[in-house]
Parts: sequence; C-alpha cells; structure tokens
Amino acid sequence: MRMRKKATMVVAATAALGLALSGCQQANKDSGGVDSDKADKEISGLPTTDYQKAGYDEVKDGGTLTYPMTEIPASLNYYHADGAHVDNNNLYGTSLGGPVRIKDDGTWEVDKNYAESVEVASEDPLVIDVKLNKDAVWEDGTPIDVDDYKAFWKTQNGSNKKYEVASTKGFEDIEKIESGEDKYDVKVTFKTPNIDWPNYIGAFLPDEISEDVDAFNKDYVKKVLPSNGPFKAQKVDNKSGVITMVRNDEWWGQEPKLDKVIFKVVSQAQQAQAYANKELDLVDVGTDGDSYTTAGKRDDGEIYKSQGMQWTHLTMNAEKGALKEQEVRDAIGHAINREAIAQAAIGPVEAPVTLVNNVTFMPGQEGYQDNTDGSLDFDQEKAKKILDDAGWTEGDGGVREKDGEKLAFKIVVPADTASNAQRAEQVMKDLNEIGFKIEIETVPVAAYFADHVLNGNFEMATFTWEGTAFPISSGSNLFYPADSEQNFSKISSDEIGEKFKEATKTLDPAESKKLANEGDAAVLKLKPLIPIYPTPYVWGVRDDVVNLGPRQLEAPDWTTIGFKK
Repeated sequence: MRMRKKATMVVAATAALGLALSGCQQANKDSGGVDSDKADKEISGLPTTDYQKAGYDEVKDGGTLTYPMTEIPASLNYYHADGAHVDNNNLYGTSLGGPVRIKDDGTWEVDKNYAESVEVASEDPLVIDVKLNKDAVWEDGTPIDVDDYKAFWKTQNGSNKKYEVASTKGFEDIEKIESGEDKYDVKVTFKTPNIDWPNYIGAFLPDEISEDVDAFNKDYVKKVLPSNGPFKAQKVDNKSGVITMVRNDEWWGQEPKLDKVIFKVVSQAQQAQAYANKELDLVDVGTDGDSYTTAGKRDDGEIYKSQGMQWTHLTMNAEKGALKEQEVRDAIGHAINREAIAQAAIGPVEAPVTLVNNVTFMPGQEGYQDNTDGSLDFDQEKAKKILDDAGWTEGDGGVREKDGEKLAFKIVVPADTASNAQRAEQVMKDLNEIGFKIEIETVPVAAYFADHVLNGNFEMATFTWEGTAFPISSGSNLFYPADSEQNFSKISSDEIGEKFKEATKTLDPAESKKLANEGDAAVLKLKPLIPIYPTPYVWGVRDDVVNLGPRQLEAPDWTTIGFKK
C-alpha cells in the first residue's frame, strides 16, 4: 500500500442531498411485497466497489474526463447551508483532502499526503494528535497548518451564528485546537467524546476564508473553493453549466494522470442519452430503467453496480397545517405502498429490491437493522382508522377535514426529473385513496432546493439523502434539533436528541451503534419523513476509464483515475 503517494479526496462528511437518480412507474397497490430479509442479504452480496482497476503505471498520461452534474448547486461552498449537495461532493473529490481516507470497507486510514500520523493521545478527555505533512499546501502555496484548523473549527462549531453552515455536528463537541511542537502539530481536544471523531479533524478551508464571514457566506457561491488536492478550478462557466478542473501545480503528491476533469451540467432526464452519445464519460443511472437501457447501448461502455448510500424518502414539513399532527403522519406511514414504489424503481436495473427501514445506517452498512416496528407496513384500512379516530372525517369530494381544515397538500417536484415526479405520483395516488387531496407542484430544477427545500417553502418533498461513513453524528443532524439547518421537517424530540448524543459520546463502537439505533427508532416513531428505498449505485462508464466507478464508501483516488494504456 503506497500510503505516501495515495491521494485522499475526502471532505468532512455531512449528510448530502441530491435529486433522486431513480425512476418508478405508477404501481398497482396490490403488487407483491418485498422480502426485506432476503433483499438485505442480496444487497449485501453486491460489491462495495465495482470498477475497472488498474495500477498507476497502467494508466495513460493525460486526457480529459467529462463528469455529469445535475446542476451547479446554489452555493459552491460545500460547508455552507446551501452547499451540502451531492454534486459538490463529487466536485471536491478532485480537489480537497484531509488526514483521513475512507477505505472500501468503510473504515479509515491515515492519508500520508496530509498527515504523517493521527493518534489518540488521550481518551479522557479525548485528545487527537494530528502531525501534518509539512509539504501540504493550498493552491496558492500557503502551508496547511494549525491556524487553518483553528479557523475552520470556529466557523463550523456554531459559536458565531453569522456563519451559515450546513451543520455544526461534531465540531461543537471540540473544546479547543492548539499547536504542539510547532504549527504542523495539531492537538484537537474534545469537551465531549465523539465516536465519529475522525470526521472532524480536518481543515478544508484556508484560514482567510474561515475568518471572514462574508468570504464564507458569499464569496464562494459561484466560485470553487481553493484546492489542496491534485486538481484545482480553472473556470466556472455558470451560463453553460461547466466547471473545468485542471492539475494543481502546487500539488506535492503523486502526479495525477488526467490533465482535466470537466464537470458538465446535464439534466437528469438527459444524462443517459448524453452518455450514450459519448458526450459524457460516465453516468449514474440510479434506478431509472430507461436510463439503464440507454446507457447499456453504448458500444464502448460497461455497466457497474455496487452497494449504495443514497436513499429516497418523502419529507413532510411539520410547520404546514395538519402535518404537525402525529396521527396524520402515522396514517401516511401506512398509506404509502413503499414496496410497489421500490419494485417499480429498482427492478428495471436488475438489482436487489429492498426498503429503507433505518434512517441512520444503510443496508449493507454495519449497524443496519429494521427499526420501523411495523409502523410503515402498507395497510390503507389501518391508515383510514387512524384518521377516523383522530377526527378527520370525509367531506366534499371525499377529502377528509377537521374543524374546517382539509387534508390538502402539495408535493413539490423538480422539472425534468421523471424519477421524482413518478414517485410523487404514486404517493399522491395512495394518499388520495384514503381521503387526502394531494397535488403535484412542479418547479424549475434550479429553484427546487434553493427556493423550496432549503428555505422550508414546501409541504411535502421527495429527494435523496446520501449517507456517510460517519452516520451517527453527521446523520442525526437531519432529525435533531428541530431547527437544524438540515432538518427540513422542522420537528424533533428530546428522546431523539438524547439517544444520538449518548451514541456519539461513547467510544465503544458496539454500544454506540446500539444507542444510535434506539435514536433511529425514535425518529421512525415520530415520522418526520417516510423512508422508501435505498438505491444501489449503478453506473455506465466508458470502457477505457479505469479506477472510477460506483463505490459505497471508498474515496476515489483522483491521481490514478484516467484512461488505460
């Protein structure tokens, strides 16, 4: 293992959101159910990584790789509240790294490009000693040192409310960061232990950005963050939707094989055809059957499949009308035929079909178990009874009402994303059958997150969350507290907060997973959202592209990605 030379392209993991790369057709409510136990085993049978591997010397020098984006996110600052987006995560894989590298089994190792060592100096209090690689620099040649660490932590820990951060999780548990023998010896002291501490010992912004509120909040809305990896931004063309990454001449590690990586915005509906037309070098077809078929027709391409970390759901904004009532959300949980949606969505790409019954750990990830306790079993008669008992009676046109309020809601859907629309249509069909009046509101793709999901301007929405290798602390941000930047349902409970805090504090992995699952069960009991299905990663990749393809957790090494000789 070439620890010294191997590039880590991992940014600090937070839950990332994205448009669902999946499709489903209208499904009959009486379709066969999913055998989740069997499907979970089949999902676990998929590889954690699936791509054409090649040694560094087997890769051509030079070339340009074209990588699709669904949109240029509302902010290109991945650590800003508007920037925690899957497209940003892919982009910064080429240009940002830190002391920890995620391996294919989800565990981590020290990335010697950024740190000579990472050690637990003390468990009580928890102190982590990071000895930085003195060769590591930002793209302008400025060394990465303890000042970057201090400033980044202060930006992320919530102490200054002017910083519009995606999440304070983990960073708020740090008491202090100080230098040891010199500015390259970083000592991170936690005031509260954190089982996911490897996720919070990086500095992914230069201190001059972290120390300036306007620079953090505004300057990187439309421009790419400074690089400390093998590639850096050459140009952002917002008009044409193209971001061009080129070799970073200050990169001190193994020289990347590619000359350029072009991130090109192509609507989700057009990505598979663009790949088939050889305008893109790869495509994530998700679980869209038509895209899968189209991608499979490329004569110089291959299809790869791995376990995934993305999962679809229906999020309900509890600040909107009757969605604040537990009984209404309970009824929705029984009314939606998740099995039919999953079968229709995943079956066409010839991958195992299962459901998401845990919103912390994903199927195939250590710690996963079913925490629904039957509360999401499809049973429309039970859903009707819940509403009857709660006083929601049938009114004009069959729409239930109580005290003059109707069970009428809109599901906001991005245009040109058949997957989201088709899933929303199935939800609409199921809920209307038990007395709701659900309508679909279609909005421009660029406005979907920026103007609706991120600012709470919606009643119901369906998209994907992407999990991480550190789900206990970062994932809980989706559900606690109620005013968390990533808790779009705007509802939570003390039980959720307490369980996840306990799970985070213990440094015993088994105990941490047990407590996290108890917190997860509390989330599913509250039902701020209805999880539907996990999506395996299904990619079409040009057949001479090596070392790039679907992977559940492993960080891609962008110095070895390229075209085979």
